[in-house]
Amino acid sequence: MDKKDGLLKVDVLSIGLFGLAVGALTLGLVQMGIIPHNDDLAISIICLMFGGIVQIVAGMIDVKYHDQLGGTALTMYGFYWTTVFTVKILGLVEGFHWDNILFLPLVAIYALFSAIMIYLTGHKSLTLMVLHVFITIVFTIDVLIKLNFPLEYYAGVDHVIIGLLALYHAMGTLVNKFKWEVKIPLGEPPFKLKYN
Repeated sequence: MDKKDGLLKVDVLSIGLFGLAVGALTLGLVQMGIIPHNDDLAISIICLMFGGIVQIVAGMIDVKYHDQLGGTALTMYGFYWTTVFTVKILGLVEGFHWDNILFLPLVAIYALFSAIMIYLTGHKSLTLMVLHVFITIVFTIDVLIKLNFPLEYYAGVDHVIIGLLALYHAMGTLVNKFKWEVKIPLGEPPFKLKYN
């Protein structure tokens, strides 16, 4: 923990990544057919809370600590999960139905955003960069799904990988803060420009 501007700075990236891990693993197991769709309302609430709200809260704290990269990534991905699963909950509870094509601009912009994040997180750690590679892949798959390609299973596999990478990085960030001899390797940043 560091002090910044008189505040005790906690690395909230691990909190946001724990939320992402829960949301991504839950969604991935649904898309792969392991968790049944008859639990869609409960699944949507879990994804809304952990994938959405937890990341938004962590991102806002990161913004308060003047961490533009972490704050931007966590809040923007959190708002994505919050939007998608609020719409899904409204559909399940109120019977609204929206065409997949409505979400095409949203997922296409997030695919581009995630591709840029590969480069930016490559200045932080290898694990964080690889996580964004898989996030970019899942958004690209989702673009194709919105165009009616039957790729939901593959999106599920990718979401499980994202969940496991997010959990690994969250645990590494948390464990590595302690003065133990054992450290969880997160990988040296592949790009050597210094990021503040």
